[in-house]
Amino acid sequence: MAGTRLIRIAVLAVSLTAPASAQSPSPIPADLSDAEKLYGLSMLWREAAYNFAFFDQVPDLDWDAAYQAFIPQVLATGSTAAYYDVLARFVALLEDGHSRVWLPDPERTLRSYPWVLTRNVGEAVFVRNVGRSLQERIPIGSVILTIDDTPSADYVRDEWLPMTFASTDHDRHDRAVSRALHGPPGNPVTIRYETPSGEHRTLTLDRDRNTRDDEWAVAPGMGNRFEFRWLEDGIAYVAVNTFNDSGVVGDFRRALPELSSAKALVLDIRRNGGGNSSHGYRIAAHLSNDTLLTSSWQTREHVASYKAWGRWSEQYAAYHEMDAWRDGGSHGTVAPAQDSRLIVPTVVLQEHATYSAAEDFLVAIDGIPHITTIGRPSGGSTGQPLAVHLPGGGRANICTKRDTYPDGREFVGIGIPPDIVVETTVADMRAGRDPVLDRGLAVLRAQLAGSR
Repeated sequence: MAGTRLIRIAVLAVSLTAPASAQSPSPIPADLSDAEKLYGLSMLWREAAYNFAFFDQVPDLDWDAAYQAFIPQVLATGSTAAYYDVLARFVALLEDGHSRVWLPDPERTLRSYPWVLTRNVGEAVFVRNVGRSLQERIPIGSVILTIDDTPSADYVRDEWLPMTFASTDHDRHDRAVSRALHGPPGNPVTIRYETPSGEHRTLTLDRDRNTRDDEWAVAPGMGNRFEFRWLEDGIAYVAVNTFNDSGVVGDFRRALPELSSAKALVLDIRRNGGGNSSHGYRIAAHLSNDTLLTSSWQTREHVASYKAWGRWSEQYAAYHEMDAWRDGGSHGTVAPAQDSRLIVPTVVLQEHATYSAAEDFLVAIDGIPHITTIGRPSGGSTGQPLAVHLPGGGRANICTKRDTYPDGREFVGIGIPPDIVVETTVADMRAGRDPVLDRGLAVLRAQLAGSR
């Protein structure tokens, strides 16, 4: 942390396999002792009981009772993978995107998937990319109807939703669908699907993404942290795809001299999964003539003597009930940039995948008169995770910080709504249409026409 700037962890991974930076180099034990299993579960229960920031958003969850119920479940596991699946189900009860579990899997041997990437489009399991060796058999744009003879919606609900870490239902469903074909590498998966031409096919696939060489039919689109191009009518398009890299601020600032001639701006943060909030604030400083407010935050507070006194004293009752909070104030203000400012009609494109520090950016720009947000509600999850190290080399995070708008409005567990909601359909995806961008351009052209 530098001053009041808190680093947000970008939550981009959608599987239980840890990213490289989080993986343990230790070998995965063949099995864990009962003592180790109980210790790991107890660590998660304890750290969440004392530090989790959003128990009020899961009012039906009795965390102590859940802990007791999971004791026999962890003891009954016969493998490290099964044990971590149970831990994932336990932490997923918190319904928070910044509270999650990672497998101790440096070689990615416990989880894999076929060379098929899926996404949720209109409640359908949509094939968004495949390995080149599969593209004739599974065309991009296909919709998976059943998985192992189970309707896809039911399979996702039963197999993946209980192990998916998310603060909102829409983000939870998206993440679960993206993992629909994941599973043990030795277990093939059978899918029935409808191709874009309407043909129904059935195919059994090996979960060999980590063991078979191939390349994606469409190059993955997350490689560039920053994109800039000109559209028609003097409208500039800028995509800021991460706040996890300070270089994206330099990218934006280097583009400003050329952007200064733009009549309007599209700022696309639909793929921005977060990172460091200060990077977003430094970009926001160029988009307003006014000082911007940032989110406010709280964290739970524990003082042992206050907790003891709270049994008899109303003054300290909140400590006794473990419901005392420290007000952290705000993350500061964002002063307008002293040099170039881009004060033109602007649309910001957002999605369910707009997450964490990218949501902090949306909070900061809230209410800027010349900015209109378009798309779907954001993921609804930000905060400061506490790392918990688990037996066998895995780890977990527990969210310890509660962020709100400066005026106290909640967005964690809800998502930040856009000014204009636009949905994308399967037909749009198959036709290569981008209705969110199209609507944004229509809004800007109308504003430009009205200003003449």
